[in-house]
Amino acid sequence: MIEKFQDHASNERTYLSWIRTAIAIAGFGIVIERLPGTPNGPWTGLALVVLSAVLVALASLRFLFIRKQIERSDPGRSMFGRIEVLFALTLTMLLLTVFVFLLGLAQGG
Repeated sequence: MIEKFQDHASNERTYLSWIRTAIAIAGFGIVIERLPGTPNGPWTGLALVVLSAVLVALASLRFLFIRKQIERSDPGRSMFGRIEVLFALTLTMLLLTVFVFLLGLAQGG
């Protein structure tokens, strides 16, 4: 039996949910990039794909960091650390990118 299986399984489920989110964002970016006649479509699509890659990198760092904490039995695991702040900033940039794209659609078409 794996020690602290529940903690490891929870960490992995969270990691996989971030990966699924990043894949969905990248797919949305590709769709936006291929829409004909959209202003800033290629740049918005590229920004979404790049930001989804950043999300994958952050999710991987978080997964490895939490795994080490679980293995060390570190009781001081914080729910809000530097990686979570980077996640929040990346998600804010994603929302701003989509907002700029939708604003461009409203003004241009």
